[in-house]
Amino acid sequence: MKYWLVVTSAANFRHDRDALRFKAQGLPLRHRKKVQKMSDGDRVAYYIMGLQRFGATATITGDYYEDHSKLWTDKKEMWPARRPSEPDLVLQDDELVDAKRLVGMLGFIVRKDVWGTYLQGSLREIPEEDFRLIESELRKAIADRPVSTKQLSVKGDGKKTEKAYEKAIMSLPLQAKSLHDRIGEMLELIGSWLDYNTQTRHKITPDHAYELDVAWLRGKNPEIAVEMQISGNLTEAKDRLAHARKFNYRKVILVVREGEMKRLNTLMRHEHDLRCWMEAWSIGSVYEMYTAGKRFNDYYKRLIESVYKDKHSLELIE
Repeated sequence: MKYWLVVTSAANFRHDRDALRFKAQGLPLRHRKKVQKMSDGDRVAYYIMGLQRFGATATITGDYYEDHSKLWTDKKEMWPARRPSEPDLVLQDDELVDAKRLVGMLGFIVRKDVWGTYLQGSLREIPEEDFRLIESELRKAIADRPVSTKQLSVKGDGKKTEKAYEKAIMSLPLQAKSLHDRIGEMLELIGSWLDYNTQTRHKITPDHAYELDVAWLRGKNPEIAVEMQISGNLTEAKDRLAHARKFNYRKVILVVREGEMKRLNTLMRHEHDLRCWMEAWSIGSVYEMYTAGKRFNDYYKRLIESVYKDKHSLELIE
């Protein structure tokens, strides 16, 4: 898998977002070799020149093709060297991520004093770590979107069972489809509210064989490693967390079903060092932390907001 940066204009970005839904990536024919180097599954980040903002990520979903039909807004260019794609994270105009904030942490920008020169040209390959950092910042912006109180409640007869929590998680306005991935998305968002660089499917080290379900980093420094083992092999999850501890993650967490705790403790019987650094969290605990954090974050953003608004009357914040 490769990671790419597409440089686009504000007009074309809005057209991609609002009309095309990021269904295609296109470049002039003189850049066809770059587009041909892309592969199905490659990830793409969008940088908006002029605004100096990052605005979206997408995934390549098919083979190279050439098409001279008009898709974009430029009157002189058709961008016929194309790849099909699907959107992943997409921001609105008031959510776009300021590129200047990330310059010091992006590895492909070698000379920070002339950082703008590294964000020119239509398409360039970037390191995975840089792509993950950009996507983490996009996710932070999405995490700030308001959610209604009704969407953050466990429905039922008042008893908060594991099944009730699972149903509540599946009804949340999240992007992931499966329960496993939704729990990962929730933990990723929680970390972003706390200003961590949060990533899913993150390699323990760049050349390591193991990936963590969720990692919280301070910049590029490891902090918290999380595995969600709601189905599958507990031993493999334990081993991934043991490797995370060896590479300086200060805390490791396993999200596990209530019925698996007896088996987990049997597996951990001879893992004294790991056991002393590790915690087991229930599905319900992640849900409660997410909903409480979401409510707090929404109120906190309102509290520190300092923007003049022309009002005829005041409304009570509830």
